[in-house]
Amino acid sequence: MKLSHCLISLSLLVACQQNAPLPIVDTQPVTHAKFNGFNGRAEALKTAGVRLFGKNDPTVAQDLEPEYIAVSADSKTAWVTLQENNALAVLDIPSGTIREIVPLGYKDHSLTGKGMDVSDTDKTIKIQKVKVKGMYQPDAIASFQVAGKTYLVTANEGDAREWGDFKEETSVSKLALDPANFTADDTAALARLNVTSTLGQKDGKYSTLYAFGARSISIWNAEGKQVSDTGDTIEQQVALKHAANFNANHTSNTIDNRSDNKGAEPEGVTTAEIAGKTFAFVGLERQGGIMTFDVSDPTRPVFVDHTNNRDFNEDLKNFAGTSDLGPEGVLFIPAADSPNGENLLVVGNEVSGSTTAYTVSDAGKLTLKGRHIFTENGKSVLDKGAAEIVAYDKASKRLFVVNGYSKTIDVLDFKDPGKPSALKQWALDTYGESANSVAVRGGLVAVAVQAKVKTDAGKVVFFDAEGNLKGQATVGALPDMLTFTPDGKYVLVANEAEPSDDYTVDPEGSISIVNVQKTLQ
Repeated sequence: MKLSHCLISLSLLVACQQNAPLPIVDTQPVTHAKFNGFNGRAEALKTAGVRLFGKNDPTVAQDLEPEYIAVSADSKTAWVTLQENNALAVLDIPSGTIREIVPLGYKDHSLTGKGMDVSDTDKTIKIQKVKVKGMYQPDAIASFQVAGKTYLVTANEGDAREWGDFKEETSVSKLALDPANFTADDTAALARLNVTSTLGQKDGKYSTLYAFGARSISIWNAEGKQVSDTGDTIEQQVALKHAANFNANHTSNTIDNRSDNKGAEPEGVTTAEIAGKTFAFVGLERQGGIMTFDVSDPTRPVFVDHTNNRDFNEDLKNFAGTSDLGPEGVLFIPAADSPNGENLLVVGNEVSGSTTAYTVSDAGKLTLKGRHIFTENGKSVLDKGAAEIVAYDKASKRLFVVNGYSKTIDVLDFKDPGKPSALKQWALDTYGESANSVAVRGGLVAVAVQAKVKTDAGKVVFFDAEGNLKGQATVGALPDMLTFTPDGKYVLVANEAEPSDDYTVDPEGSISIVNVQKTLQ
């Protein structure tokens, strides 16, 4: 069937493929949803606010780097974060096409309740309104429903690009600011803040400054329009709980260490419905711990708690292995599926290499239940990604953990959530270089494996809970996050497709839709 199908949104974004065959995902094991249809729309996308720039003048398809995925309850639509591009891609799953690219806009940090601490040198907590725009640049994304409507929640981490001698990230002190927009006091106050050098410049001077990330979570409707943002709540709550170690780094306990650069850095997020309320659980990569928000009213997210078992008397030099650093993957296990009948939250902590379980109360508060830490020769392996993304299988009561250090899937016995223990490791070198993500549904474990050469096509490999191979599918370059659709028919994979280190090869970003049944045949 030949069609001419175009979609034009209010933000002037166009998805158009003249006389292109409309893919039907049920007819083939893998459908690759590509961004080629946007290649002729680069200028319109930039004007709308999508960040597009790179070495060697990449096409739109080469520039976009899909990362995390959220799927609608009816398994028909997916929303994919394009972090570096400050945008979302909207995927129509039945047709296997990218419907549109939605720019996320900018946060105005000069408004009351949206301030931030911008200096790492004064060693004091100073959350204030500043003349800065924040690029949301979310990493993780999750979907939830309220009153039959779909909403998205994003963890607005931020990320910068660099290649060769070029780094877009620079401190304000190195930029020439337009005196018509910035006073001498403004310039002094903002001097340490890291911003992008690629936006806001005119006639050699910067009239607007753009920082990486928004130091918040945001809620969006299904069309990608922002419904709410938590403003400076994360920094305010960190200041209350950890005043002496405010905006610490995961490798340094020093106060203000990250104030100049993305703050506590919200990265992972998941949602859960508990006792009639909907909660968002957010991992703070740098500060540590999980922050909980009640998002039952999407227009007014309410802070609930910040749970952090980090010991600020330790650092990487004297780490005792009893606390967590660098939360990455965040997984909710409802009471009906959990091994002990309690609502549980499981967190993979990439810096400490620990996998930690919490019980979740009906009010959304967390209590430490148990943890497992990866060790080598009896010692912790720190800051090596030894525990990243986590998945759970109800039938076997096992956790499956991406271990970036050993390049394995680590299988943990989770029958007793208070004492998770190591069972085995699955080597993946037969299929590629290492795993980037893992997901489980109905005893089937799906693993995203990048190729030994990262610009080559990766794979999704399916195992049963014992590690027996059940099937595999070829996907795009550098497959990052993957997830099963709620109906279990497909696995969706965000292929980040980063260029080679020397930029001689720059693959196209894409989203692969893997038909589970056909892949297992």
